[in-house]
Amino acid sequence: MRKLAVMVAVSMVISLAGCGSSGSDGGKGSSSSGTPQTETQVKAQAEDDGPAPKTTGEFPEYHWTAAMSVAENTINYMMVEKFAELLDERSGGRITVDIYPGGQLGNTTEFTEAVIGGSIDIGTGMTTDLVDFIPSYAVFDMPNLFADVEQMRAVLSGDFVSDLDEYNNQGGIEMLGFSDAGFRQLTSNKPVHQLADLSGQKIRVMTNQYHIAYWNALGAAATPMQFTEVFMGLQQGTIDGEENPYMNIVGNNMQEVQKYVIETNHIGHIITFFMNYNLYQGLPEDVRVLVDECAEEATAYANSKADESIAEYKKTCEDAGCEIIVLDDKVMGELKEKASMVYDMVRENTGDELVDQLLAAINEAK
Repeated sequence: MRKLAVMVAVSMVISLAGCGSSGSDGGKGSSSSGTPQTETQVKAQAEDDGPAPKTTGEFPEYHWTAAMSVAENTINYMMVEKFAELLDERSGGRITVDIYPGGQLGNTTEFTEAVIGGSIDIGTGMTTDLVDFIPSYAVFDMPNLFADVEQMRAVLSGDFVSDLDEYNNQGGIEMLGFSDAGFRQLTSNKPVHQLADLSGQKIRVMTNQYHIAYWNALGAAATPMQFTEVFMGLQQGTIDGEENPYMNIVGNNMQEVQKYVIETNHIGHIITFFMNYNLYQGLPEDVRVLVDECAEEATAYANSKADESIAEYKKTCEDAGCEIIVLDDKVMGELKEKASMVYDMVRENTGDELVDQLLAAINEAK
C-alpha cells in the first residue's frame, strides 16, 4: 500500500496538472497551469526560509518522492534507483527516495510542474521535455551537435553545466545531473546511404518545431505523429520511417517493421535529473554535498548501463534482419550543414549567448 505522503503528492499533482501529454520518446505536452517562478521569486522564497542549516554527525531524516513517465527497464529508472540506493546507504537509512515510474504521478508535463511547485521532490525526463518550462533547453534540439557520445558526455559534465544553472534556477529546478541513451537514429524501409536517398521519405518526428524543420531541410517529409501510433503507421505504410534512440526502437519493436537502421546520430537522447530548487537550497550543506556525490555516481552508472544496452539493442535489430547503415564522413558533414538553419531558429528564439557557450564547450571537448 502506498504511503499517505505519496497519496497526498498524487492528489496535489492531479490538482496542478494541465491536460498536456508526453510520450516515452519525449513528445512534448503543453503546460496549462503552474507558471515557472522567476529567479527573483525563487530566491526570495529561499531567503524567507532562512539560510541552509548545517548538521553535525547524524544526518536529518528526509523522505523524497521521484517521478518519471517511463518504465522500470529504462536508463532513467536505473539512474534514480542507483541514486536512491547510494543515499540510503551513505545516510544510514535516514535519506530515502520513493520512485514512481510509468507515469504513476502524472505525465512528464504534469510531474515537472509538480517538481517546480514543490509537491514532488525529484523528476527525470528529457531535455526536450523541459523546453516548455525552460525555453533555453532548445539548444539541445540543434541537430548534429556532437561528434560522438564521449564528446557529448564531456560537455554535460563540464563547465557548460554551470552556464545552465541560471536558467534552471529561474525555472524552479536544481539540475542534479545528466545521463543519456546515446543518440537518436533513423529507421526506414528504404536504404539511406546519401542525402538524396531521404528525398520524399515520410519520416515520423516528434511534435517539435526544430525536429520538423530539420527533416524537411534534409528533403524528407517530416510527419508529426503520436508515439503510440508509430508502429501501426510503419506496419500499414502510412510512414516510411521514424527516428528514436535504440532504446525506443527495440522497446517498441520497430525492428519488426523496419528494414534499415541508419546511424545518423542527429540528436543526443539526453536524460535530465532534477530536484525542486527551494528544497535543494534549503538542505544542510553536508546533505547537499551527499546529494551531489550520489547524483554524480548515479549518472555515471546510468551511462555505463546505456552503453551496455545499446550494444544489445543493435544486436536485436540485426537478429531481426535489420541492416545497420553507418554513414560516411561526407554524408555526416552534409547533415550538419543542413542543420545550420535550425541553429538560426534556436538563436532567434533563445538568444545567442547560450548557443555560443554550448558551441564553445563542444569545441573544447574535441
